[in-house]
Amino acid sequence: MRRVFTILFALLLCGCSADKLPEEAKMDSLCIVGASFAYPENCWFEMACERLNLKPINKAISGTDIIDTAQSMKDNTLFTREELDSFATFVIMHTHNYDICSEEEVHAPFATAYNYVVKGYIAMCQALEYNSDSKWYGVEGGKPVDILICTHWHDARKYFNRSVREFAQKWDCVRLCKFDEQIGFTMDKPDAKTGKQISVFFAHPDANANETIDGVEYGWHPKRGRDSEIQQRMADIFCKCF
Repeated sequence: MRRVFTILFALLLCGCSADKLPEEAKMDSLCIVGASFAYPENCWFEMACERLNLKPINKAISGTDIIDTAQSMKDNTLFTREELDSFATFVIMHTHNYDICSEEEVHAPFATAYNYVVKGYIAMCQALEYNSDSKWYGVEGGKPVDILICTHWHDARKYFNRSVREFAQKWDCVRLCKFDEQIGFTMDKPDAKTGKQISVFFAHPDANANETIDGVEYGWHPKRGRDSEIQQRMADIFCKCF
């Protein structure tokens, strides 16, 4: 909850009146967008919110990517004004294996979409200052902006994991949830007995559980549900961001 308190302190610094601050303090939720790694069946986000005593607003849809999120933001269908008012942090978990800082043709659409989503969210928060239906109406600068971008759940998606760190450095309002550094294993040390990547032992037991990167098989979709060790680890790592 340290991050939420930091946001409240920032409101005091910007000159909010004492009688207005209690209303603004009611940011009681977190919002996540993403694809199959974030959607509710996984449970890590929901478990983390429970531990943080915050409501989960889960907008993740399996099979989508950051370009879909950018389109929803452009169409103004990503979340309602009431939802925008209520959540303290905007969480993004679209972890493809593209370089989101590259201008090369294959990467550029994803790079453009990431920038669009961050800029769009900032603009939406600022606009609440002038929205008489918002609890941020009249608050200088609107709603404080806090964006948390997640790495992949392990370190094999090198293009994304590396570039998302570079991307975050460009934005004061963007933080990282570094699953790849804290999940408990690394691609650099495969299983000593089998030679397999350790991530495959945590993968979901179906045809779409694994992926091949540079000729090496890795775990793609982790086992889901509250009893999954990976989901529990991810919830623990995520909570450390607050």
